Amino acid sequence: MAVTDHYLTLNIKRSASDEEIKQAFRRLAKKFHPDKNPGREKAAEQRFKKIIAAYKVLGNSKSRYIYDQKLKASRASVKDSRRANLRRKAKNDIAYHCQLILFELLNKNAQSAVEIYENLISRNSDLSLDRYMNNGDTRDCEFLLAEAYHQTGKLAEAARLYEKVLEQEKKKAYFHNFAQEIELMLKDVYLQRMTSAENPEEILANMEKILAMNLSKREAAWIYKKAAEAYYRANDIDNAIRVLRRAFQINPKLTGAKKISKKLGLKIGTPSQNLPPVKEGLKY
Repeated sequence: MAVTDHYLTLNIKRSASDEEIKQAFRRLAKKFHPDKNPGREKAAEQRFKKIIAAYKVLGNSKSRYIYDQKLKASRASVKDSRRANLRRKAKNDIAYHCQLILFELLNKNAQSAVEIYENLISRNSDLSLDRYMNNGDTRDCEFLLAEAYHQTGKLAEAARLYEKVLEQEKKKAYFHNFAQEIELMLKDVYLQRMTSAENPEEILANMEKILAMNLSKREAAWIYKKAAEAYYRANDIDNAIRVLRRAFQINPKLTGAKKISKKLGLKIGTPSQNLPPVKEGLKY
């Protein structure tokens, strides 16, 4: 049986201090006292009794501690029951499979969610979550999967999902201002892929993706510098020299390039005028 959420009754966080609990009780008790609600006495009385019951539990440190353990166990039980129900239904229904993935993601079980998702993909290579979920659930699921892949270093999968999320955001806003944070996450994925790439083509591909994003000249110069370091590690010295010169052309005051400049035999501050862009059409 689910435990009544007294924190919800008092409209406070589970981390609320004793003083915050007391203030919430006084405010709500005054607002819902039957004498303050003529014509709605019965409804107000019911709410008033719940407020008093909540305060009796949360207003005492010992009873609050015991209650918190019961609430935690109750919520865990509800989660386990929900998970078991979804797993049972998911055996024969892809839609429930998708709901189970989102459930695990929302409950901080990213590894389990990814395993279920990849197992589903292995059996349905053309799987599209939006065929089985509403728009909001699909967007949340794809973002949280992207984040899980990002955190575990599976950068190709993370990039694909972040890109899809942002592509859909352009068509219909869902994340709104948070979309800017997602762009930063995607930029970080591109940067990690560029700096860890082992071949020049992959370095260039990810550099182009970053430069196509909204960057300041200072940021663009820094990206070119990072690309120069990546090219150097890939033993592509010509491209390393070319993009490092491009970095200084964009920002002559570029810092942090002393080591790579020395490796490439370039003197910092050497004029680099009339150098072509890495690729025609890029912003810088």
